[in-house]
Amino acid sequence: MNAVSNTPNTPAPTSTRTVIESNHMDGKWIDRIYQLGITAEVELINKDSTRYRGKIYRRRITVQNTEGQNFFATAYESEDGRWFDNCGMPMKKPTNITKELEEESSAGLISQ
Repeated sequence: MNAVSNTPNTPAPTSTRTVIESNHMDGKWIDRIYQLGITAEVELINKDSTRYRGKIYRRRITVQNTEGQNFFATAYESEDGRWFDNCGMPMKKPTNITKELEEESSAGLISQ
């Protein structure tokens, strides 16, 4: 993970934690999912730079490309109902969940 110092003129969520700079988008702090190294495990970093401790579920959704063809993509759902796309960015809850993938763990991590 790329942890760097805070953006100038933008206060960090807290001064005692390492700030994850890529959680800062369009002038505000966001929650974001990151993949851990080359493994399939992921972790959720909250906008205050803390690690999410609940479960994260990997979901299979149907997406339509620019030519109107459907394909499957991965989305993530946190135990508390937040949704993230396959790039780890926040998204609205999809209406096209096709299959729940059953793998999960209680430490906020998931593996394939």
